[in-house]
Amino acid sequence: MPIRAAAALWAHIASRGVARPLCLPEGTRIIGIGSAVLGGAGKTPLAIALARSLSFRAQPPEGVALIGHAYRAAPERPRIVDPGDAVALVGDDALASARLLVGSTASVIVAPDRQSALDHAAAQGFRTLIVDGLLQARPARIAASILVLDAAAPWGGGACPPAGDLRAPREALLAATDLVVALGAGDLSPQCPPNAIAIPSRIEGAVAANGERWSLADLARRRVGLFVAIARPGRVEAALRSAGIDPRPVIALGDHAIPSAHDLARAARCEVDAWLTTARCAVKLPAAIGGAPVLALDHRLDVASLDERLSILGAGL
Repeated sequence: MPIRAAAALWAHIASRGVARPLCLPEGTRIIGIGSAVLGGAGKTPLAIALARSLSFRAQPPEGVALIGHAYRAAPERPRIVDPGDAVALVGDDALASARLLVGSTASVIVAPDRQSALDHAAAQGFRTLIVDGLLQARPARIAASILVLDAAAPWGGGACPPAGDLRAPREALLAATDLVVALGAGDLSPQCPPNAIAIPSRIEGAVAANGERWSLADLARRRVGLFVAIARPGRVEAALRSAGIDPRPVIALGDHAIPSAHDLARAARCEVDAWLTTARCAVKLPAAIGGAPVLALDHRLDVASLDERLSILGAGL
């Protein structure tokens, strides 16, 4: 009973906080991307894929910026993230985003708070702002709000913490949302809203720090381990196994954790040909552990259908 009461209190507070108080900079188009659960739904990969896609279609002087969050970091001022920045300065999500957006014209911006990040982006001339972790704003609504669901388990544990992992009650999330996206490699769960946009999600190999690419066939023939610090490592394990790759051992730290010397020493004692990790975790790991290269998984999302729906809403380019 205490757990249910605490979950009800969380739900009440979270319902009121789904729309965040923000002053939207004049002349900007803001697209918010939020998830239904606390971590692991894929909202940041979707934000990166959308920023890349929109940047290739933006016409000068139009610019696309991804407003990241510097979780566990402490930027002293608003800044455009450089791929060479220290993870302690900008955070692992923002740094990984900047590295993954190399080759596009999109930039990543972080700041001590979201409002100053938005203001800085507008002052730098960016007109399309994709905000990672924002579902809705108030008093004015943003141009488009995208709710990200896991196609297989859209509502996580089905309740707010501590009884489950829902960020807020389902009805409050949907009321704040313009578009619902379901990420996954298979069929949608019957629990997904009927209007959900299915976005294929797949792994297309892995990349070493020196740029060397490993195909899925390469990985399937080798002894590989998995070293991650994410909310739902089981999702990555399942995706790898569906591709014919059985990672052993698996070292899973807490979400956003910084691997310690002890963690790295433990991994170095394992007999593997390579360590697999996510692009976000790769920014906190060395290029090799115990002689085995660290490979960032190449995670691809096809956002063409989302681009089309944003255009219909008038929020696309």
